[in-house]
Amino acid sequence: MSDLRRRGSSAAVASTAAGRVQGSSRKPQQRWSASVSFAFLVLFGARLLSAFFNLVHDCDEVFNYWEPLHYLFYGYGLQTWEYSSQYALRSYWYLLLHTGTLAPAAMLFGDAEGKRMAFFATKAGLAFVSSLVEAALFRQTRLYAGDKVARYLLLFLASSSGMFVASTALLPSTFAMYTMTAAAAAVLAKLPIIAEGCAALGIVWAWPVTAIGFLPFAVYVLLSAQLLASVGAAIALLIVTLLPLITADRIFYGQWTVSIWNFVKYNVVGGGDSALYGVEPATYYLKNGALNLNVGLVLFCLFPFFVLLQLRRHSGVLARPMLVLALSPAYVWLAAISALPHKEERFLYVVYPLICLAAAAVVACLPSMIQQTAALMVPKSMHRLTSLGAKLAPRCCAAAFVLLSASRMAALLLGYSAPMYIYSELPAVVPERLTQANKTAAVCVAAEWYRFPSSFFLPSPDYRLQFVKSGFHGLLPRPYEATVGGTAGASAHFNDRNLEVAANYWDSVDRCNFLVKLQDEAPLHFDYKDWQRLASTPFLEADRSPKLTRALFIPGLSNKANVYTKYELLQRVD
Repeated sequence: MSDLRRRGSSAAVASTAAGRVQGSSRKPQQRWSASVSFAFLVLFGARLLSAFFNLVHDCDEVFNYWEPLHYLFYGYGLQTWEYSSQYALRSYWYLLLHTGTLAPAAMLFGDAEGKRMAFFATKAGLAFVSSLVEAALFRQTRLYAGDKVARYLLLFLASSSGMFVASTALLPSTFAMYTMTAAAAAVLAKLPIIAEGCAALGIVWAWPVTAIGFLPFAVYVLLSAQLLASVGAAIALLIVTLLPLITADRIFYGQWTVSIWNFVKYNVVGGGDSALYGVEPATYYLKNGALNLNVGLVLFCLFPFFVLLQLRRHSGVLARPMLVLALSPAYVWLAAISALPHKEERFLYVVYPLICLAAAAVVACLPSMIQQTAALMVPKSMHRLTSLGAKLAPRCCAAAFVLLSASRMAALLLGYSAPMYIYSELPAVVPERLTQANKTAAVCVAAEWYRFPSSFFLPSPDYRLQFVKSGFHGLLPRPYEATVGGTAGASAHFNDRNLEVAANYWDSVDRCNFLVKLQDEAPLHFDYKDWQRLASTPFLEADRSPKLTRALFIPGLSNKANVYTKYELLQRVD
């Protein structure tokens, strides 16, 4: 009997050993890992969609960047007071950075309807640059924080409605976003001098105020490199970035001036008052971020708390020092711009990719954090349920992010795309009587002046935008005047206090050849019998629509709940 037991025991041991050997011969299941080239293609595809379908959301983008750029290439466009030589707050060097795509497109497509193609070619160039720096951030995230964090980062960057809006905007804040993203990638790669160079480009060539956001990286550079080497590199970078900027200022303004200093003097030192252009509460960016980044902003806010939890346990991806350092500018920047009285949605663009990275890191760590917390606080009988919750939580967060982002993008495109469509409907050829009289056609706009998508949408040099008096009482742009020096001119019709100037208005609606307006626009009243409607398209009335359905597109509900008016293009009947 004992022999039988020994034989049975030996057989069991042998069976177990064989099972282990067999199990060890199996290859461990590997999760799919996205390559950098795959990530770039996904991001570039998403950014091209932005380039061709995204709207021009900000009148500052139009009048401070697209219009001067249009003037440089086509000889006409609108000028703001910031480009007048007596103020010289903006550098033409920033505009010249975009000529790599615009110049060949302008030569290829001409100065008529092909201008729209040049416009989109420029935005495609922005899409390419954005994809490059985002792919660099993805690569370094994968190397430093792992595949899981990198996969979620790719998903959030590609699907984010905030990135859809920001990535292809012709704005210094978007350029600063590129440099901030590249600098964060350099920090993850432990390349302090590269991070320093990216910061210099963003601060000097794009937006000096972003120096606040780059402060954590400056501290990192000083601590990680020899003092003399880091200071020497900073001086060299300052010289290299300032030289082309000052040269461009001298050429275009016709005098020795430094636009970056003029900007700082007006906005920071106290020469001007940015509050003249609107004041918002401290919670503005939290509300705006929740709209454009939805779940991502919540996860971003949770990141510091999750870091503290992992520090207490002395383990975890979130507690890795370079990841915390790479994300720290987002928190510094958010705090800084929230403290400023004047706030704009575009100011937050600078750290959109970093917010996506923080959200990705939190989502990737959610399962382990939930299970560790459950082990301490939840009865053993519920561990299976908490394990299921830990498994589903990141997937639910990712799905919610994608769906809410898609809903936001749909709401923007369906509700507010009318201006770009309407200006595209202008006739390719102006009325014959104007051609015979050697006159340009006046395309007039009143209260909707700030939604003009730029002169790239005027079909030929025979058209000019004109402003008709409306309820607005601030300072409007006016055409560049070649007779007084063009870019070097100093118009008497500009001021730096946002004071209305009557000379910047077209004298009468009766002298307009075309008119762009809302159907029931007030206080513009005139006789429709003198006008022919060329085009009309729905446009969302935000003030009369519910907040939820105007912010997010909800199938079956938004069209019923929202209120729409008509965006019209009218032509005067001879």
